[in-house]
Amino acid sequence: MGLSNRAIRQRMDFVRLWANYVKNAPSRKWSRQQNMLINSVMKSAKQDPDLYLRVKERSLR
Repeated sequence: MGLSNRAIRQRMDFVRLWANYVKNAPSRKWSRQQNMLINSVMKSAKQDPDLYLRVKERSLR
């Protein structure tokens, strides 16, 4: 099952938004935000490894 055109557009809009933010925001600000996000994902993965793996698998489809 592929993504709808709408879903693809939404993803591309988000990528453009984030790229613009990274280009224009101070590095310390966005890198701190990325760090918080990554740490949160890692914490969740440790709490429920099976759920993490299921979500990861679905994201690769």
